[in-house]
Amino acid sequence: MTSSSVNLEEIPSESLMNELLRRMKCAPKPDKRLILIGPPGSGKGTQSPIIKYEHCLCSLATGDMLRAAVSAKTPLGIKAKKAMDKGELISDDLVVGIIDEAMNKPSRKKGFILDGFPRTVAQAQKDHLHHKIAQCYISTGEKVLAIQFIRKSAS
Repeated sequence: MTSSSVNLEEIPSESLMNELLRRMKCAPKPDKRLILIGPPGSGKGTQSPIIKYEHCLCSLATGDMLRAAVSAKTPLGIKAKKAMDKGELISDDLVVGIIDEAMNKPSRKKGFILDGFPRTVAQAQKDHLHHKIAQCYISTGEKVLAIQFIRKSAS
């Protein structure tokens, strides 16, 4: 058994049944590909897991995808590692390429939520991604943002 394998006999039957029922409810739902966009403290991190669970999506975090590409030694991962080893920023084209690869994996067929993308205007303007993703802008008042900022700073 590999380190990522799970022994189903060790999982309580109720947990297995709940997951099976959730997946059965997900099957007829339409595919969704989302980016949650909003200022820091607007609730993206709060809403993302709820949307992910309710709509059976996976979460694609930019940093995780980059590390996975480097670890798997994909052609783009090798280029990213070279840039990181030199202390350079990863180019927008490289980031978009890694995200594009991740979005096209079979496990993402039902959909996903992108986390931490786009980070630059150039990334947001890449034409080939626009037809693949619906955007959700989370609007929050300045007072709420200030309160959230203070709460996060205090913890």
